[in-house]
Amino acid sequence: MPKKVSPLVDLAYRLLECRIPSLSALKAQLSEAEDYAEFVTMVKTYLPEREKDILHESTPPEQIAKFASYFEDRYFPLQELFRCGDVEGYGDITSQIPVVIMGFSYDDYHMRNWRPGAELLTYLIESPYDGDEEENVSMAEACTEHVSKELVERMGKIRLSLDDAREFLKGTKYEGLLMWGEWICQDTGNLFLDTDEETLGYSNLPYWDTPGEVQALTEEWKKAELHNRKTGEFMEWLEGDMPGRVEKLVSFIEEKRRQRDEQKGPAE
Repeated sequence: MPKKVSPLVDLAYRLLECRIPSLSALKAQLSEAEDYAEFVTMVKTYLPEREKDILHESTPPEQIAKFASYFEDRYFPLQELFRCGDVEGYGDITSQIPVVIMGFSYDDYHMRNWRPGAELLTYLIESPYDGDEEENVSMAEACTEHVSKELVERMGKIRLSLDDAREFLKGTKYEGLLMWGEWICQDTGNLFLDTDEETLGYSNLPYWDTPGEVQALTEEWKKAELHNRKTGEFMEWLEGDMPGRVEKLVSFIEEKRRQRDEQKGPAE
């Protein structure tokens, strides 16, 4: 026979099973009524089957964290503070979609702590910043730890603009260098890859009230992941034999330049 309990204890068990919102959640729902209504709409729009799981969490930060976790599973990740519930209320997430940004910033370029393949590829692309001669010298010195000084000197003479990289490398087995160059120059055409902390402040982030935009961003996120995977694979290939493979890459670019110069003919 089941153990008998008092009516009050039984009621307490039933309330716990129903996961009644905490006082802080109820207070937030009243003080942030408009934002809470928008949050509920977001849940119903993007994660309808998770509505009960999300809205039955005890506090707004917990609800937002669970929403962000489920959202990432289906669409794309949101910024970490939302996934951790490190927010104050519903208004933090309802204003705009807090996308994860992976733009290669000025600091990333100058305070580098890169793998060897990344150092070599970066030196082969012209700096996106004017007056970076000192940084170029530092980068060349770093490259001599992986390939010969003579090869680094050749690399310095053929550093590519993005236009040249697109002309020479698109569709070739060396396209990974182009993809890396587009990323460090914030010119991939992908919101996730081209936005850094500095540009985020004046970027027009997408809004939740356009489901079509969320779907478009989901596709963009897949492209960003593919881009990073391909550049990573290219670096791994390069690092498998840096002296030999960098020399072949440099020779390939030198030949492309020679062919283009011949087509142009002698300078007038």
